[in-house]
Amino acid sequence: MGDLPDEFNCTITNWDYIYGLCRDVSDQVKASNFEPDVIVALARGGWFAGRCICDFLGLDDLTSLKMEHYVGTAQKTGEPEVRYPMPEGSVEGKDVLIIDDIADTGGSIKRADEYVHERDPGEVRTATLQLLQTSEFEPDFIGERLEQWAWVVYPWNFIEDMIDLTSGVMGKADDERFEKDDIRHYLSEYHNIDRIEMEIAQPNRLDEVLAEMERRGYVEPTPDGATWRLVENEGIGA
Repeated sequence: MGDLPDEFNCTITNWDYIYGLCRDVSDQVKASNFEPDVIVALARGGWFAGRCICDFLGLDDLTSLKMEHYVGTAQKTGEPEVRYPMPEGSVEGKDVLIIDDIADTGGSIKRADEYVHERDPGEVRTATLQLLQTSEFEPDFIGERLEQWAWVVYPWNFIEDMIDLTSGVMGKADDERFEKDDIRHYLSEYHNIDRIEMEIAQPNRLDEVLAEMERRGYVEPTPDGATWRLVENEGIGA
């Protein structure tokens, strides 16, 4: 997976937890007496947070900025770039709050901050729901700081990430067939995804992940339906 090692920790979140972080960020904005006129949510990870924070702050002006940095789970494309620019005049003369889900290197939100500043806004501040200690950019508002690096699986990209991770561990394990318990074992071994943690955060969803992997042609079931085989050359991250 990009320049990451075969084994890296992942943590799985749920909607309630992330909604709480949105509230925490909103409370920090209120306490600072900053009154944004518009929220710029970075696509795709910042969309949920942007809409929730609009609700918490009583705003109806929400726009999106698409940054290209990660494609797939933990796969970097290089320096962050603006893929889809904002509409002309969408932030001109307005106080702006830029929001994203997480700052890993901080490159995406830093580039977004520079981009917005180039468009004649009023005051601009930045926020992330989570900040990794690897980030070189410090947002103004932070839902929580994560001291240990981990790939965070958010509820809005659970299927996407779990397909990447599951395909990856099946490829690394190099077994011919996998039962569900085998897959759970390798997710724990390679990515520290504990079965109990996963079931608490996203209960009963491994079957859904495997069904979608089958639909997309990444795996195929054996005739008895009890095991799966990784389709050759299709495993993401293998």
